[in-house]
Amino acid sequence: MRFGILVFPGSWSHQDFQHVLADVMGFEAREVWHKATSVTGFDCLILPGGFAHGDYLRAGAIARFSPVMPAVVRFAERGGLVTGREGIEAYRVFLEREGIRCGGEHGA
Repeated sequence: MRFGILVFPGSWSHQDFQHVLADVMGFEAREVWHKATSVTGFDCLILPGGFAHGDYLRAGAIARFSPVMPAVVRFAERGGLVTGREGIEAYRVFLEREGIRCGGEHGA
């Protein structure tokens, strides 16, 4: 299984994912910078938690404008698995992005 681990400014848990998935479990795992426009080649995408700037900056609202998010939405709409470390952060990123919801539901 190939994992894409999204990296946003101020996020830190991508390092935890990279270590566990690649070094401990032996999976292929690669970081995807938030300015990327493609997420092809992955079986699962991981949205980070642990934003260093805290909740007051609304990490999901900031992530919404990252160039990678339209590719993440397309990936999910095609049935790709998207998950996150901290449910609340991943959920906020999903909710802030129009057209995608947690639990596999797409659309309004």
